Amino acid sequence: MLPIPFSRSSSATTTTVTALRALIAQRHAAPAACSSAESGLPSGLPQLDQTLGGLPPAALTEIVCDASSCGGHLLLAGLLATTRQARQRIAFVDASDAFDPGSHEPSSLEHLVWVRPHTPEVAFAAADLLARDANLAWVVLELRGIPVHRLSRIPAPSWYRLQRSLESSGVAGLVLSAHPLAPCARVRLRLRQSHRLLSLDEDQSALITQLEPTVERHRSPFARLAGA
Repeated sequence: MLPIPFSRSSSATTTTVTALRALIAQRHAAPAACSSAESGLPSGLPQLDQTLGGLPPAALTEIVCDASSCGGHLLLAGLLATTRQARQRIAFVDASDAFDPGSHEPSSLEHLVWVRPHTPEVAFAAADLLARDANLAWVVLELRGIPVHRLSRIPAPSWYRLQRSLESSGVAGLVLSAHPLAPCARVRLRLRQSHRLLSLDEDQSALITQLEPTVERHRSPFARLAGA
């Protein structure tokens, strides 16, 4: 795992990302080839992968978590395990500084780049820069825990800029949010049900199979070309 603090300064931002790419190239062999834009990438959630065939590369997916302990942590754990098995690299932009590496097996973090920005605006800048790096398979933007009034200040062009960066590189983008935010998300899913306290004693792999995300949006990759 590469924990990267992200600075507000544009020059420091460029330097950090350049160093980040060099570290990734040193520590990892060449990643497995990404799927085409028409094929889904496994998410690690059985119900989701069976229903949608995975999540789209070169596009933005938003997962709305209605309540605490409704499965966002489990979803990330499943994605870490799946990408580790596939020898893919994943960047996690932790805007709320809520990620706990101690709750994951160390071996499941060796392919993870963990970025800890200071503000939502810097988080978007980090996500946009990382989304342009085709050495990564996934860029995950964690926005849960950020007050809604702060997120509402993010201009719509920032979302579309992130989408264009993903389309250009083929990287899959995933946003974790407490409310629907991404206007250009190709897929939007919602997790509603919180786990019971008794569930804490269950194995994580078993809990992942119990997650039942609701599909609220699933656009065709050709919808934009067709004017939909």
